[in-house]
Amino acid sequence: MARADDPPAKRYFQSDRFFQVDKQWFFYVREKKEQGPFPTKESAQSELHAYLKTQVGISTDAWDVPGATR
Repeated sequence: MARADDPPAKRYFQSDRFFQVDKQWFFYVREKKEQGPFPTKESAQSELHAYLKTQVGISTDAWDVPGATR
């Protein structure tokens, strides 16, 4: 339960990182730089996992995304 003097809760929204242009798939990274093109959404997802592992150091082993590189 919030107290009367607590600041209002912030809501954060994560938009879909993946998008398609002319049958090619891309994804955005935090810096809003697009990565791609990739032939399928699954390959874009796999590349995002690889990017996160190398650039950010995040373990993605628990992510349940079909076709992801682990």
